[in-house]
Amino acid sequence: MTGTELLSFLAANRHIEMYDDLENHQLCFRNSRLPWYKNHPTGCTAITYARMDGLNDVALMRDINRGLEVEGITRITGYMAKVSSWNPGKLGELKDRRRTDLHGNPAHISIPEINELQAICFAG
Repeated sequence: MTGTELLSFLAANRHIEMYDDLENHQLCFRNSRLPWYKNHPTGCTAITYARMDGLNDVALMRDINRGLEVEGITRITGYMAKVSSWNPGKLGELKDRRRTDLHGNPAHISIPEINELQAICFAG
């Protein structure tokens, strides 16, 4: 990756912070969106100058994120959809959804509990 490519990468990904560690001949990167970096304020992903020559945008992002950036998906009417492209309103709807089991019961109530309740109600 050339210096120009690195600058355009950083311009396109403003959440990536970079500083130059001249003493150790490496560049240090942090992704401000990931919890690992938030929980480790002095932590960074260090990549040597020599290794930077062989990286492209995708490989650099993979190294910086350390496998921690996971794509959220949801199933809607039988189709899988990435939630990263949703607008804030649609994301809010996703958070407000009520989770139920296949029978329409809240997720915390299991089927045996419901069967026991029915047995009690119909026994009398």
